[in-house]
Amino acid sequence: MRKRVQIAVCTVLSLFAGSVAWAQGSPTTTTRLTLNAVDELSGQELVADFEAYLHKAGQRYQGTSQPGSTPFSFLIIESDTVTIHTSSAGYFSMEEIVLVLCDTCGFYAYTARLEKQVDSVYSELKVHDVIQLDKIYFDQSSYYLRPESREELEKVYRTLRDHPRLKVEVAGHTDNVGDARLNLLLSENRARVIYYDLLRKNIAPDRLRFRGYGHTKPRAPNDSEENKAKNRRVELVILEN
Repeated sequence: MRKRVQIAVCTVLSLFAGSVAWAQGSPTTTTRLTLNAVDELSGQELVADFEAYLHKAGQRYQGTSQPGSTPFSFLIIESDTVTIHTSSAGYFSMEEIVLVLCDTCGFYAYTARLEKQVDSVYSELKVHDVIQLDKIYFDQSSYYLRPESREELEKVYRTLRDHPRLKVEVAGHTDNVGDARLNLLLSENRARVIYYDLLRKNIAPDRLRFRGYGHTKPRAPNDSEENKAKNRRVELVILEN
């Protein structure tokens, strides 16, 4: 996902090539912000989903823009900082921060220029394929998720957000050291932690499930510390794509 910052005033001003914005001035105390999206190369208008957050007002708006129909829009009562997230099937999503500074602009048009996904590895995934999450870390014998796991979790979140047809199982695994029942519970709790992290990021619950397998599905024989480390893992199993 690409992130940018731009400033909207009562003249044409775009600080980045990935979006186009313009405003029409008229004496008013409100501004109507209109959102749409196009292919960055062809300029073809896209079906796109938008989520906009007004930082000062503390308001959130969600909507869809359809080619050839009235674009998604909403009113801004006063100058505000607006975070706009744009997504469209088959395209990389984009997030921009727009500063709407002019209280006399009655109309402000924002166009997101989205980059098409080409040969995305995730579009080739099939049911039962497995994505290894090699940088997910827990404390020893615990389901406390270590802070250094956040980057990997963010990648998982972006993958699911940018591939809306993808449904996955979060699968937890352990080595064979210790009580098998406790290992099963530990693996389930670790998978559960990641499951709820994704739910908090607004991944739909019908796209996710979690399960712990304990030591029953090793990646390698439990005959060395190195192999045991390989077996202590969390994976994503593709359920639907």
